[in-house]
Amino acid sequence: MEAQILNKARDLFFNYGLKSVSMDDVAKEAGVSKKTIYQLVTDKAELVTKVACHLMQHHTEEMERCNKEAQNAVEEVALQTNISFAPLAAIRYSFFYDMEKFFPQAWQLLVRNRREHFLPNIIRNLKRGMQEGVYRPDLDLEMIPQIRLQQLQSALQPGAFPDLHNNQQLLLQRLTRFYLHGITSPKGSELITKYLTENKL
Repeated sequence: MEAQILNKARDLFFNYGLKSVSMDDVAKEAGVSKKTIYQLVTDKAELVTKVACHLMQHHTEEMERCNKEAQNAVEEVALQTNISFAPLAAIRYSFFYDMEKFFPQAWQLLVRNRREHFLPNIIRNLKRGMQEGVYRPDLDLEMIPQIRLQQLQSALQPGAFPDLHNNQQLLLQRLTRFYLHGITSPKGSELITKYLTENKL
């Protein structure tokens, strides 16, 4: 029952934002009473926090899967773009806007996740690529992860690229290509061409 409620709440929140979705909406979509929902959570804020935790857990698992499946650091970034980040790009931006403005506890969890999981993952990928020789050996491991993080966040913001934001997944892919061309060695650049041909980027 809890999984059913969380899944329906997640779908509503992702598609319509947090502020416009009521607990009545969640109950109706999940086919349960509000009383049943309040047996699982104390209020909407706790429900939002649970949905945010599930989103972060799923994203972390997908990032780890990309790391294990990729044959090299460039392929890992390509897989992340199409597997890990693609679901985020599909979420209505008002979800994140509403969370930051109205649900600070859930928002702080997302912020902490970026700091404790997101950035270390980017740094780990950069180190992997440098060891494999597909990234340049002189990369700035303080600045570049921050640039990549800002790049990904911009892809989710509707005002950041107004002329290119009709297709967020395509925008994300184009930003990723730009990122990779800036950090790859000649060997890595050949891999970009390879994955472009295979439609992985």
